[in-house]
Amino acid sequence: MYNITNRIIHGSSYALHLDTVEFLTWRVNEDTGDYWVKLHLPSGKEIRVKVAEDDLRDIVDAVYQDTLELKIGEEYGLD
Repeated sequence: MYNITNRIIHGSSYALHLDTVEFLTWRVNEDTGDYWVKLHLPSGKEIRVKVAEDDLRDIVDAVYQDTLELKIGEEYGLD
């Protein structure tokens, strides 16, 4: 579970400003359809969040400020 407010993403054990995220990576769990998202930080550390596809899109939109359109999901046949 996470929340994004004023470009800060936070959950039960973390909070970070989205401007500090260097890049994102993600991987789909074929069994559940959920995604494991990693928010990579300059220190080499990462925050991992398990989310649904819509949540992944929300996180990508927030980090990249709506400049990236994901082509994932069944409509693209890429998962």
